[in-house]
Amino acid sequence: MCSQTPAAALDLVMDATASRRARRFLDEHWCTVHAASARPQADLVVTELVSNAVRHGAPPATLTLDCAGAAGVTVGVSDADPHAPTLRHVTPDALGGRGIALVDVLSEDWGVDPHPGGKTVWSRILGDVPGDVPGGEELPAR
Repeated sequence: MCSQTPAAALDLVMDATASRRARRFLDEHWCTVHAASARPQADLVVTELVSNAVRHGAPPATLTLDCAGAAGVTVGVSDADPHAPTLRHVTPDALGGRGIALVDVLSEDWGVDPHPGGKTVWSRILGDVPGDVPGGEELPAR
């Protein structure tokens, strides 16, 4: 766990505003110390996970956020539907079905944890590492 940003959770309203509310939650609770450059990825991942929960899951639903420093930030969306999402291979002209594929590409790791009463779909997004920050460089040890 990060000493700068405590873990946080948001109970989601399962409607068309859920993804927007989830991104606002990230505005308030995102760890800018360890993961500032990963925020755009997190916005996309959270939007996809929340949208999937609203579209295919069942209430109640919760978004969780937990920074583990250099090990990354884990976002999770829990809902009451026990069925795991599927990673689809869609044609270029398909109108949908790319959400979990985006999560797969943008995440260091992701998965589904079944639990009594539903599941949690989670994604771990790597945070900032010296030398990986745009414009940053690793300083030599003294």
